[in-house]
Amino acid sequence: MRRSLALLVLAGVIPIVALGGTFGALTLRSEREAVAARGRTDANLAAALVSQTLRSNVAAVEMVAQSPALDGAAPDVARFATLARRILANQQDWHAIVLADVEGRVVFGTAPVGTAAAPLAGLDAAALRRLRDRAEPQIGTFSVASDGARVFPVAVPVGRAGQVRYVIAALVPAARLERLLRVEPLAPGWTASIITPAGPALMVPRDAAPLVHTDPRPVELWMPVSGARWSIRITAPAQAFFAPVRQAVLLLLAAAALCVLLLALLGRLLVGELRQLRRRDASELQRQRMETLGRLTGGVAHDFNNLLTPIMISLEQLRRHAADAASTRHVDVAMAGAERARLLVSRLLAFSRQQQLSPEPVELAALVDGLMDLVEKSLTPAITMTVAVAPELCPAEADRGQLELAILNLVINARDAMPDSGALRLSVARAEPRHTAGLAAGHYVAITVSDTGSGMDAATIARAIDPFFTTKPIGKGTGLGLSMVDGFASQSGGAFVLESEPGRGTSARIVLPCSARPAVAAPLAAAAAGTSALTILLVDDDLRVRRATAEVLAEAGHAVTEAADVDEALALLATREPVDVVVTDFIMPGRSGAELIEQLRAAWPHVAVLMVTGHVEDDGALPDGVELLRKPYRGATLLAAVEQAVRQRGR
Repeated sequence: MRRSLALLVLAGVIPIVALGGTFGALTLRSEREAVAARGRTDANLAAALVSQTLRSNVAAVEMVAQSPALDGAAPDVARFATLARRILANQQDWHAIVLADVEGRVVFGTAPVGTAAAPLAGLDAAALRRLRDRAEPQIGTFSVASDGARVFPVAVPVGRAGQVRYVIAALVPAARLERLLRVEPLAPGWTASIITPAGPALMVPRDAAPLVHTDPRPVELWMPVSGARWSIRITAPAQAFFAPVRQAVLLLLAAAALCVLLLALLGRLLVGELRQLRRRDASELQRQRMETLGRLTGGVAHDFNNLLTPIMISLEQLRRHAADAASTRHVDVAMAGAERARLLVSRLLAFSRQQQLSPEPVELAALVDGLMDLVEKSLTPAITMTVAVAPELCPAEADRGQLELAILNLVINARDAMPDSGALRLSVARAEPRHTAGLAAGHYVAITVSDTGSGMDAATIARAIDPFFTTKPIGKGTGLGLSMVDGFASQSGGAFVLESEPGRGTSARIVLPCSARPAVAAPLAAAAAGTSALTILLVDDDLRVRRATAEVLAEAGHAVTEAADVDEALALLATREPVDVVVTDFIMPGRSGAELIEQLRAAWPHVAVLMVTGHVEDDGALPDGVELLRKPYRGATLLAAVEQAVRQRGR
């Protein structure tokens, strides 16, 4: 009996042990691969950021090496010292600048007294030979400056007649690289390190405990840094993938005490839980990456708007001078494509909540009435629609174009939630107090789109505004629609509220603040009329934008003088006849349009100013009291803005 019982127990335990061992091995492998994939992605990103930073520092030091103070038979040390100190006053990312001979002996350095021999400690003899013999820039190893700061040298050769005579090095604080290693948040216990030929040089976080030899083998992902003899190492402790495995084994042992069937069931449940956890982690990682991309969108938008401006102006000019209907049709098609590109930039900025809004008082009843044609065309015949606008509503303070897009987005979402049939209701009314909780005190108005579709549960509502989250089939939605609506509402000083229950439909509500100003009719794109011929100074570093803008102004009868930068513009103002208007770009190499406006207000206060910009992340950086025109723009919009700038100066 005992023997049979023992055999029975063994017959039940052995399969469970085998199953548990197999399951643990598979889970360990899967978790290790997932950790390695994440570490590889983090290492790639960190290596790219460090490489870009090193290249930009090399380029900056090479510019310093072009100083005329180094052109003579012997360097003009006093002149170079003045230049170096001026650079350090404006370049906060450098710790010191050093001028040395080809043997590494310091000729001049901005480091404190008593450290004259130490600044180039990060450059070994081999690096100096490569500088001298091959004239190649060198990135040195890390060392400690006299004030305790960790720095590394970025050195470039200074040559004359094909011969290297001196070496210029900028000492860059290691703290700047630490910030780059922290761009992608590390999981608890993970470390990111920079490895130089001399060994590990920098690790984030600094207080990370070293892994002793008794620890299980961690996962290490290496990625070389382009342009330097460095590598990025991402280290994940073994606990990152052992913890789920240990939990699985404990669950299997507990289930073995109950029965084989229960263990199998729990195993399946555990596998499903692990998969959901992995999907949640992947979704969170994707959200963080998209947040980083959102911060980069602003820079892309500026360049893209600069490209669109001459395209749209030139197409407008072509249409005005088109000789036949076929030419006009082709130009209209091209202009429609340019408008779609402009809209794409606007949506990307809305997604990242960096779009440049133009808030104005909007009469919502008139706006909804103007949208009805588009709304009705968006719906299927099986959907019935009702519209209700409360009387005597305050005008909303919002960007008219972005509000129209947001409403259309909600209507399309409601339509997709009712594939067979249903009812859609678009209403405008005063916002209820429960919808304005957390907003600034004041009056608000709410635009609500309700449907009788399938609705959403609480878990789906919680994720509905997450970027790229969608409940639609693959290929039917991007998951950006509600995210952009939420970004627009938040940026406008309001809120986006979703209410839904499974089987009872959804209500999507845009809450916007009331405007203190009276509403005005939607602006019409018409050329400025009644403006006499003006003398205009046009300042823009982009030749294509400048030429296209100058053509529009000249065709309107204005006398246009062009300048490629602020210095050239100031020289023209000082030597030419007086001008009536200065049209200037905001972001330009060297000195910005804001600096030009400061000079104008001091020396030529009578001159009207029109500021043009493709994109700025913070409107607070723009000068006060200046007429602003955002790129891309059409010719009629440009002329109207010039006229407004003249009127504003006249007041």
